[in-house]
Amino acid sequence: MPNSKKQSFLQRIFFGRYERSLSFQDIDLHIFLIAFSLVLFGIIMITSVSLPMTGGSLRMTISHLQKIFIALFLSLIVFRIPISFWQRNSVYFLLISLLMLSLVFLPFIGKEVNGAYRWIRILGFSFQPSELMKFSLIIYISSYCIRKYDEFKEDLLGFFKPVFVISLSILLVLLEPDLGSSVVLFIVSFSILYIAGAPLKHLLAIFFFGLITFIGLIFTASYRIKRIMGYLDPWNNQFSEQLRFSLSAISNGEWFGVGIGNSAIKEGFLSDAQTDFIFAVITEELGIIFGLFLILIFSYLIFRCFLLGRLARQNDFTFGSLVSYGIGVLIALHVFINIGVAIGLLPTKGITLPFISFGGSNLMLMFVLISLLQKIRLEINFSNKISV
Repeated sequence: MPNSKKQSFLQRIFFGRYERSLSFQDIDLHIFLIAFSLVLFGIIMITSVSLPMTGGSLRMTISHLQKIFIALFLSLIVFRIPISFWQRNSVYFLLISLLMLSLVFLPFIGKEVNGAYRWIRILGFSFQPSELMKFSLIIYISSYCIRKYDEFKEDLLGFFKPVFVISLSILLVLLEPDLGSSVVLFIVSFSILYIAGAPLKHLLAIFFFGLITFIGLIFTASYRIKRIMGYLDPWNNQFSEQLRFSLSAISNGEWFGVGIGNSAIKEGFLSDAQTDFIFAVITEELGIIFGLFLILIFSYLIFRCFLLGRLARQNDFTFGSLVSYGIGVLIALHVFINIGVAIGLLPTKGITLPFISFGGSNLMLMFVLISLLQKIRLEINFSNKISV
């Protein structure tokens, strides 16, 4: 049994009185320190971007700090909730997410920005439901694969039940429209199904169907075709202006950058310098060497997620394992797409850089996911201590 030792006030806040054998040594300090460092770095970069954009005002930084405090509060709540709670109630969170995705189309609730309905406004706060859906799909599919393991692995109908849920979720996101988040939902969901042991032939069939569908969707919207044309020939296409500015910023920074706050491109050129193209500002101000170092940091964070997934599986904690792998894939996709867009590797898509970009919805999602990872690690250590 765990020994009864006196806890500090901070330990009681994080772990609760009933888990007296636990301390901060029982969480994954690598994940915590990386996330904490990225958030601090994000504050610095948001401040650097915001000053020239707002005529010397710190409004954007203050807003970003407010969102961080809200995200911290949410992550603390998640940390105090047992993992079994998410496994038992994953269907309810999925239904809430589907409802919120539907609310974006309602007058006075849905918020339209640049022709897209991706936000809902409640009590003066704006929130992007597609971010909540990323969380909900991870816990729902992980839970389903455990509850219906034999059914989804051996029965075609059992396999298509989660596929239907995934398709419905993606359809609602596409109607906003938001092709980038739809791609993320698709890849994360099927990654979890693959890791859980779904038949490869079924996965390949759905994957190619999804690939053909997404290619078809590109050619059904003129603005998407223009983005593709701009991506293929950014220097001679009027629709690739932001990509040209991004590439110019990276080139201007060279190896060691022009210094914090000295970016020229962010001053009225990059319209999304604080979100989609923040990596371009980072490399301009701190250099390509630092940009490569940042990629290395993100890679190690993703590696730790996968490492925790393997550890959970070794301890027969299948739900925690699938969730950890799903979170790792999600973070990897966000990093790959955001940086890929900034360097011209991918067509322009509105995907933020985790922990760094300005934006409350994704920031809250990332804080909650990191908290969920820490809870998984904590429960593994707690169960091991009880069994000793």
